[in-house]
Amino acid sequence: MLRRFAAASAVACIALSIASSIVLVISGLNPQRFALLLAVWCIAPTVWGLWAMLAPSRWTPERLPLWGTVLGVVAGVLAAFVLDMPSRILGISVPMMARLFAVLALTLFYFILWTFVRTVFKRLGALGS
Repeated sequence: MLRRFAAASAVACIALSIASSIVLVISGLNPQRFALLLAVWCIAPTVWGLWAMLAPSRWTPERLPLWGTVLGVVAGVLAAFVLDMPSRILGISVPMMARLFAVLALTLFYFILWTFVRTVFKRLGALGS
């Protein structure tokens, strides 16, 4: 279980450091609007680690990308519809179809990132043997 947590947290930390660097360099966002996004990003590695620990044993490691995709759907719905992060961050009303597209894009992105989680998990196992 610790290997799952470590693999998922490591991938999330790297992805979030790249994403936050890009957002900070490119955008001229109001820091108050950006604070919610940063708060969510700060807890993401822990959430990813815990989510990996909850993965059914028979899903590990081959189905970890599918397991991460489920997390992507949950995160996307929470971000786009419950927390309304696009409107809070951009300061404009974002149409429902654009939010739905964002959820789909985030879900695909999570699938790709959780493919890396599977790879890191396998490599961590190879190091221990």
